[in-house]
Amino acid sequence: MQLKSLRGEKLQGHLALLVANVSWGLMAPFLKDLLNEGVITPMALSGYRIIGGALLFWLVSVFVPGSGKAEKVERRDILPLIMASLLVIGLNQVLIILGMSYASPVDAAVVCSLTPIFTLVFGALLMGFGFTWLKAVGVAIGLGGALMFVFAGEADSSINVSNPLLGNTLCLLAQVCGALYLVCFGKLISKYSILTLMKWMFLISAIGILPLTIGDMLSVEWAKLSLSGYFDFAFILLFGTCLAYMLIPVAQRRVDPTVIAMYNYLQPIVAVVFSVLAGLAVLNGKNVIATLLVFVGVWLVNREKK
Repeated sequence: MQLKSLRGEKLQGHLALLVANVSWGLMAPFLKDLLNEGVITPMALSGYRIIGGALLFWLVSVFVPGSGKAEKVERRDILPLIMASLLVIGLNQVLIILGMSYASPVDAAVVCSLTPIFTLVFGALLMGFGFTWLKAVGVAIGLGGALMFVFAGEADSSINVSNPLLGNTLCLLAQVCGALYLVCFGKLISKYSILTLMKWMFLISAIGILPLTIGDMLSVEWAKLSLSGYFDFAFILLFGTCLAYMLIPVAQRRVDPTVIAMYNYLQPIVAVVFSVLAGLAVLNGKNVIATLLVFVGVWLVNREKK
């Protein structure tokens, strides 16, 4: 019976990882599809996503049993929490959505998988973390693939890719923000539960971003949004913003960290396949080579920590 119980626990962990990473992988094409309608601007979508995420996380913390709503944030952690929130939620999310409005979802999704590489680089530079020759090779290969996306992208009006250089650069900067968050706020991340962090970080970011987005948010003509646009919007809020984050702790309690890291490769694969099939992106030889370089680089960086 105990063996069956352990197998059931692991299966739950794998299912949680599958749903979370497929949801994140679908974010890029769904974001692009929604922005392509021209009804919601990138700043309006950023505002709705962050404010909507704050509402959802607080609702979960209040109404879901055992969600850890009683966990308190210590006073000394308030300022670091504000800084972390504006970095990884406010700035990161805005940069990604802005980048997606200019670039292909294929480029953006693969570029957005570079966080481990930037985390390693900043960890070595700022915290003195170990940096082996193999990881250095991984960084060089992964960044080489990213630069291919940034500089080799071509504008294509048929799929609404107006400025791939700008779009991919913005997505790259978003990953820099994510890496700095992981490196500089590691103690804060490990101190509190994911729900406590998310509900406060999204709330802080919602307050911070509201003055910048309120005009665009109020100008959205919802009647002009198609049915698929509403579906995209709901998916982005419910699955890509809230559910996926909530499932990661479920997986962390049931499977090894190496398994969690391997599932991260699913995100760009899902994004690439869905984007091409949906006609939101075109896959060419440069895309394939750059994607392989990024995958190899991230794989080398994610190998056993030294």
